[in-house]
Amino acid sequence: MGPLNFPLAKKMRLHEFTLNWFFSSNATEHIWKKLQRRETFTKGQIPPYQVEFESGLDTGEFEPGELNIHHGPGLSAHGMIGEVTDSYRDLKYSYGSYAISFRLVRPVRLEFFRSDSGIKLKFTCHVHKWFYPFWHLMSEFFWRQFGWSLRIITIFK
Repeated sequence: MGPLNFPLAKKMRLHEFTLNWFFSSNATEHIWKKLQRRETFTKGQIPPYQVEFESGLDTGEFEPGELNIHHGPGLSAHGMIGEVTDSYRDLKYSYGSYAISFRLVRPVRLEFFRSDSGIKLKFTCHVHKWFYPFWHLMSEFFWRQFGWSLRIITIFK
């Protein structure tokens, strides 16, 4: 099954997490360019987590249709880069991807939207019903920290 073509299991709920980060227009442009490059993810990972691309390339801009995997302890998220424009990018995860456990969290799609005032993230997952509130809190923590990392990018231009 390809990305996004898998059903929501009976014990799972759809979790759509969105977050907006507001930056100056210059900072937004700089951060957006960084978010479109492989090396931001291949060279910026905290071990033992890693991002790999099927092409073997670890630098340059993302290409639609490009396969990748983000992996480490409790994480196996393999997917395909979808649409890439000046204001939008998405990553469609494949069936079998998971965070923590395949029985708890299955990533479906990660989207970034650019506007003049900042960047918006939308992360869609299938989450086991009993784990849903915990996953929401974990998402809040992780993605807010990710936002602080984006702010730090602007310091080290």
